[in-house]
Amino acid sequence: MPLERKKDLRVEKTQHAIKETFKQMVLEMDASEITIKELTERAMIHRKTFYLHYTCIEALYEDILSELAGKYYEAIDSIPPDAPFTEVNRVFFTFMAQQEPYMEKIVCSASYREFADKFFMSMLQHNRGRHNPYAAYSQEEQNVINTFLALTSSNIYRQWVADGKRLPLEDLIDLSGKLFMNGISSVL
Repeated sequence: MPLERKKDLRVEKTQHAIKETFKQMVLEMDASEITIKELTERAMIHRKTFYLHYTCIEALYEDILSELAGKYYEAIDSIPPDAPFTEVNRVFFTFMAQQEPYMEKIVCSASYREFADKFFMSMLQHNRGRHNPYAAYSQEEQNVINTFLALTSSNIYRQWVADGKRLPLEDLIDLSGKLFMNGISSVL
């Protein structure tokens, strides 16, 4: 039986410092303003230390979003793979509403859009890996359907945040579910 290796405490502390510093910088800056130089100065680590953990700043984004995607996968995997879309919708909006402010900025700020869109597409791909209710459609049709679902969900969330989250979460879930399932005619 192989021995489990414990992760080096110094490695954990350094990764924690990098990630926490990064999250703080996201709240203060646009994506183009975040540099390895400033991040390492704020985290009080050497640039070479950063490169022991990440190849570039984009790799740090991917790591942060990958961790978050893993948490989403746990949430969505708690419902049956063939759960009605309204339940998938509920999990998505409930999950997004629970995120820390740095993630809200990554999702909502135009400067982080590229990273946010990759995050949303990974969520959708995970969902389709579990259950694909659109399998009878051609791949091109599925691409259109999935793009509609991913972009509409993310943009509804962004609008909710822009509106100061004044619409109660349950009302957001109900309204977005109706719109997804029945289109605009469901609210007329």
